[in-house]
Amino acid sequence: MDHHGPHGHHESHRVRQVKDARETRQGRYSAWLKKAKSRDACFKLQSHVMRYFTIDFDARIIFYSHSVLQKKVSPPIPFMDIRGAEELPLPMKHAKGTTAMNFGFVLHTKLRSFELYTSSSADAAEWAFALNVAMLMGKLKCLERLKVLQDGQEHLPTDVEKEEEEEALKQVEEAAARLQEDAKRKELRLLQIQLRAKDEVAAFRKEEEEAAEKKKQEQAAAEQKQVLEKQAEDLQMLQLQLLIQEEELTARKEEEEKAAQKKKEEEASAPRKQQAAKDLPAFEPSVLVEALAMLLASEVVESNGNTTAEWKEIQRLEEIQRARSKQPGTKHEATCLNPPMVVVPGASVNA
Repeated sequence: MDHHGPHGHHESHRVRQVKDARETRQGRYSAWLKKAKSRDACFKLQSHVMRYFTIDFDARIIFYSHSVLQKKVSPPIPFMDIRGAEELPLPMKHAKGTTAMNFGFVLHTKLRSFELYTSSSADAAEWAFALNVAMLMGKLKCLERLKVLQDGQEHLPTDVEKEEEEEALKQVEEAAARLQEDAKRKELRLLQIQLRAKDEVAAFRKEEEEAAEKKKQEQAAAEQKQVLEKQAEDLQMLQLQLLIQEEELTARKEEEEKAAQKKKEEEASAPRKQQAAKDLPAFEPSVLVEALAMLLASEVVESNGNTTAEWKEIQRLEEIQRARSKQPGTKHEATCLNPPMVVVPGASVNA
């Protein structure tokens, strides 16, 4: 029975059929494998080449070719020349989704060793398992031939020989089963490692997301704090402005009240002053000026106002007095021309 892989050079190297000859140890199994070039290769543009390997359990040989349908093949390797097969260490993690053939095993023969690669750890384990079974089958064949040579003739196997052969085959099958179990355990261990790595990556991403969310919340809290502080400063400034406006309004109101009170007092005292001016007797100018000065000084002290207007009032009264003194029959005419100067506190005297 012949199991063939696909024709593509870099496609999947194997297609499972109903039965795998590597497990049944009957018929043929063929698949694409990536073969590392030997150190003595003449052309090493690439470190690996693709070869179509075939293991034939019926003929008990291994060979390879450059294509599926190529008739020219490599020199066949008998099972008795196999010295064993072993898996290579697991490769470094490669990019997700790639179909690179990075899972390797080594086939040791009597003349040379082959470093071969396939696309999964399980397939590499199956190849190593099948090759080790082939090695045991080759050793069994050697024992049979050796026994025939010792007997010196060809003969049919006796019952004892059949039992020995069955026992040897049983040992081969048990060894093959152990190898297969080891391959399954390795595959399970690889799966566990991948799951653990996936969980670690997920946990790391979760920690990163939580840290980013925490940082985002801290930034939002800091921004909100700045906004609240700015609002508090604006509120304090507004309260201060309102307080200043209130004080200015109070001061303006007080000034207006004082001005109104002063105006009211002036309006109340104006008729009295006018009446006093009319009722003044024809005193001598010096006496009149002195009386008016005393009156105005007392009013100035009481009102604390400007004395310029009062002094003008004095000058007006003096002019009235002078006018009266110039009338015929009025005495002291000469005296009115130069009345004595009276200095009122706070008043500016104009000559």
